[in-house]
Amino acid sequence: MRSAFVAANLYSILCDGTEPLDKVFLGSINRFGGPILYLFIQMFIYFAILIWADSGSRHLRETTHGHGKTSSKEDVAAAAQAVASSDDVLRVLNISKSYNGKQVLDDVSMGVSTDTVFALLGPNGAGKTTTFNIIRTHISLT
Repeated sequence: MRSAFVAANLYSILCDGTEPLDKVFLGSINRFGGPILYLFIQMFIYFAILIWADSGSRHLRETTHGHGKTSSKEDVAAAAQAVASSDDVLRVLNISKSYNGKQVLDDVSMGVSTDTVFALLGPNGAGKTTTFNIIRTHISLT
């Protein structure tokens, strides 16, 4: 906040009418030195907080992740059951695909409701393109 006031009132800070302006006063702690020092200290504090938060601190992990409430298999089964009984516009139920004996998709189910923007995200080789090709019927199921 102080830096915003300094930037907005540069003229009044430099020309207060008490002393003639000189290059020596530009680095004075009473002119620009104090706000600049404050900004550097503030920058290092915010940078330290950012590094601490991005490093996955123990407190953040404990508050954002549940500990053993349900397993991922139970979550997947519950989501597949919800999709199977839903009235979504697009429902993909239990699709699987393999190429040359290698399983590419394994029992994938998903639903997209009306007025929803849908994106399928994942790493390379996760089966995103294969899933959409099956939905568009460009390739067949196995």
